[in-house]
Formats: sequence, structure tokens, C-alpha cells
Amino acid sequence: MKRWGISVLVTATALAVSGATLAAAQDDGSGKQRSARAARASVGRYWGTDIPVGPGQYATASVSCPAGMVSTGGGGAIGGGSQNGGDPFFTGSYGGPDNWNIGVKNTDSVTRTVNAFVVCITP
Repeated sequence: MKRWGISVLVTATALAVSGATLAAAQDDGSGKQRSARAARASVGRYWGTDIPVGPGQYATASVSCPAGMVSTGGGGAIGGGSQNGGDPFFTGSYGGPDNWNIGVKNTDSVTRTVNAFVVCITP
């Protein structure tokens, strides 16, 4: 019996605290209510444009966050599929405060494409 009572008390307390947190998130102090969704940070993934990479060549693809957002990570993709057994490979993947960059070496005998993406949030 005591275990059940403690469990219910802990659950009720947790619900009360989460409800108070949600209510606090909704009241911005101006007396106007806002949704809990507006209280959360905005996040998105943004792709750059395809960059051609000739046979035996290196290329860098870059993409930036929209204004007011900061990067939290990123990556890229190599397009075109292997034509003659050569497999292009990433030579680097790195970001800045509001962008992401990837480097690629094309070891295939045909032109391929590379494209970078960045994951951004509104702080």
C-alpha cells in the first residue's frame, strides 16, 4: 500500500511540475498567452545546390543557415552513382557558426555532383 501511495504522489508531483513549466512557457509576462510550440526553438535542415566535380577533381560544397539561425551540424551527399568503379569520397566535413562545408574527391571517370546540408536552430 505504501509503495502505491508514494508512486501516485511522485507521479502527481511530476505532472504538477510539468504543468507549471508549460504554463510558465506560455505566459511571456505581458499578460498575453502564447503556445508551447512558440516557446520551443525552431530547427530545420537546409540543402545547398549541386556542385559538379569532374573526374579526378576536388570540390567543396557549402550551405548557410537562414538569417537569425545558427548551425548545429551538417553533412552532405554525392550524387550520380558509380559509373566505372570509381568511388568519390569525402575529404572533410566541417561547420562554422552559421554554415556547413564538405569536401569531396571524385575518383570516378565521369563528372559527379556533391551537395552539403546544414542543421540550424533559432537560439
